[in-house]
Amino acid sequence: MLLHLHDIRLQYEPRAALVRLQFWRPSADMASFQRSLQAVAQLVEQNTVAEGLIDLHGLPDLTIAQQLWVATHWLPRIAVPAVQHAAFIIPENGLYNQMAVEALHRAARHFIPCEVQFFHTPDAALDWLLSFQNPATQAALEQEWEGAAALPAAK
Repeated sequence: MLLHLHDIRLQYEPRAALVRLQFWRPSADMASFQRSLQAVAQLVEQNTVAEGLIDLHGLPDLTIAQQLWVATHWLPRIAVPAVQHAAFIIPENGLYNQMAVEALHRAARHFIPCEVQFFHTPDAALDWLLSFQNPATQAALEQEWEGAAALPAAK
């Protein structure tokens, strides 16, 4: 299932307990950034997500204000027991955001029990997240995501 939650494109596969998200447009302001991530948190808080793929492609460099808000408001909301693994896709030119995410992870590791890994490609991240699933599940998820990327996003 594909959804657009404000500035985020989200893929949710309940059978695999997987959420995949990527900013499909830069947030216009801090309120828009917060609204987008709060929508994701509402889904995760339902304890139906065990696997998370967060693709940082399309995300401009996180400001200090955004990093502080994520650390103090968003991370505590998504640190639910159901989440087991989080995979981050780091663009090759995304060193700043990689460093920001790693710093946030270090700061929050005492209340975020899930395992975190960093990848450069979504297929490697999905392979790690779905390693015990049917291979057809991964192929179907990738096909759905790529098919939606070819279509213009609804506003």
